[in-house]
Amino acid sequence: MENKTGKYFKYAIGEIVLVVIGILIALQINNWNEENKTSKKEELILNELINSIDKDLNAYKRFLDPRLERKNNGLDSLYFYIFKNEGIKDSLFLKFYSQSKQDIHFRFDNGPFEALKSSGLDIIRNDSLRAEINSTYTVDLPVYSFFGNEAYKEKKQKIDELQSEFIELKRVYEPSGEKYLTQTLKDRDILNNQNFLSVFQIETRKYREYSGRLRQMRSSLIDLRSLLHNELQK
Repeated sequence: MENKTGKYFKYAIGEIVLVVIGILIALQINNWNEENKTSKKEELILNELINSIDKDLNAYKRFLDPRLERKNNGLDSLYFYIFKNEGIKDSLFLKFYSQSKQDIHFRFDNGPFEALKSSGLDIIRNDSLRAEINSTYTVDLPVYSFFGNEAYKEKKQKIDELQSEFIELKRVYEPSGEKYLTQTLKDRDILNNQNFLSVFQIETRKYREYSGRLRQMRSSLIDLRSLLHNELQK
């Protein structure tokens, strides 16, 4: 009986050990699966952020850069005539003036970042990268875009008031029957008109603000994209 009892206990202990080992293995497999899922989700989010950054940078190149270039060309041309101390044809002035008044609107895609916040920022295991992502989308980009857009909002009313003093609309009736409105100058000596010169100074400051803010936004996005690529290559 003692031998049988001893064998029974040994058998029971063995079974218990096997069950415990099985549970530990199952837990380990489950932990591995969860870690693998988290890792894949993190990789997906990082790639979505990179794609979003690429789209923003491409949009800046396609839409904002050309408008800023036209604005700069208009300002440079007006600057040349202002200090040339010679007259300028109305049509040429209006062409350059129209270019100088090009405005841009700053924006950025924060969709992937909002999705990341919903999932939990902790899914980004690299602490410094997580902090950089958060800082870029909650501080840097919002600040740069806000002040860039404010350059337009703050000065629009003032520019409109000044412009009304030297530009007016004129009715045009074509022989073909077509009718439309066109801009004409009130002042024949437009290059010495103080209202125009004030607008010119405002638009010049706006151009510098636009260029600086766009440069900051582009730099922040490029730096973050580099960090994201480095993380994915680990």
